[in-house]
Amino acid sequence: MVASIFTPIQGGSATVYANLCRFAPPGKMVALATRRHYQDGAEIPGWEAHDAGVDFPIYRLDLLRPEMAPPPANKLVSAWRFLIIDIPLRLKVVSMVWKLIRKHRIRIVCIGELASTAWLAEFFRRVLGTRMVLYVHGEEITTRFDAGSFGSRRVAHLRSADAVVAVSRFTEKALIEQGVAAERICLIENGVDTTRFSPGPDDAAFRAKYGLIGKRLVVAVGRLVARKGFDKTIGGWARVHAAHPDAQLVIIGDGPLRAELEAAALAVGESDSITLVGAVSDADLLAAYRSASLFVMPNRTMPDGETEGFGLVFLEANACGRAVIGGRAGGAVEAVKDGESGLLVNGESVDEIAEAIIRVLGDDALRRRLEAGALRHAQANSWESRVRIFQDLCGKLQNEGEHNV
Repeated sequence: MVASIFTPIQGGSATVYANLCRFAPPGKMVALATRRHYQDGAEIPGWEAHDAGVDFPIYRLDLLRPEMAPPPANKLVSAWRFLIIDIPLRLKVVSMVWKLIRKHRIRIVCIGELASTAWLAEFFRRVLGTRMVLYVHGEEITTRFDAGSFGSRRVAHLRSADAVVAVSRFTEKALIEQGVAAERICLIENGVDTTRFSPGPDDAAFRAKYGLIGKRLVVAVGRLVARKGFDKTIGGWARVHAAHPDAQLVIIGDGPLRAELEAAALAVGESDSITLVGAVSDADLLAAYRSASLFVMPNRTMPDGETEGFGLVFLEANACGRAVIGGRAGGAVEAVKDGESGLLVNGESVDEIAEAIIRVLGDDALRRRLEAGALRHAQANSWESRVRIFQDLCGKLQNEGEHNV
């Protein structure tokens, strides 16, 4: 498994890749990840302790892809970056993967970032005959790219893969529309770690730490980007707070829109009833779910096509016995069972989001019914079953490869 986004980084895709390794039979998975985050170059906090605490091998390089940078001013700058930055980095990555393939007798390379690392699997497919699996969430194939950027190579990568994993039926449909043969797509919907996420008591220490004593918590978790819908939640929060004066919106996660969201909370006059806590520890994340009265992430599809491929956080909240509110967009319509594990809303509508929150907070019978359905939904979607599908896919590909040889 090759992935720049890997635990202890928080987020859906990082959790998916880690759980594919963690729940696999011993000796079946090896991970290659990074020590630094490609978005800002900062060291990933806690990676050494994390790696020491897992029972599968994790190898790390500083980066697997170049740090994010402003668009090049011209083709000369683009060529200079490729020669000075991209090529040396690619050589380091190739050298490391070559060593891992030899050391662990690896036959299948699974890529977690289609846009930045598909070339790596293609290289080893041609040179060493390893099989190539691309793990696709959604936004990396629905987002439109400018001419000359990755968009022009995306379809070629997808079509050359031995298998493409789709995390939702929405993603599966998008892949077929991009020309990927249906028989090479393996649907593996995201699962949830029910050994980690489970019902538990309201956490007084968590409340005290963030000044939330006596509040009814509406918890939101995710990277602070537009498609998550946190801006629209803040936009309607004054209505929620007026209807439920003890309600507190708690947004967990970090990202490029943090300052904008903080300004929005001030602009609507609700900075006291909206708390942005940034990234938190695994323990605090679990405490937040368990202490919440409701979970909300009203995702939406952006104008460039970027959307939520699934939404693992919905299942995490469900596994803790919490009802959820999600957006009627992307793969979230599969992660959230409307009327059973939560409610789906138009993620573009501030009023609809606010009304849904007010409704659930104000109707104890509805909330209890949704919470019971949420727990059933999560327990039916554990990671053990998902990993079996992935391992079966890998076994099939390995057998095909040996037969072809």
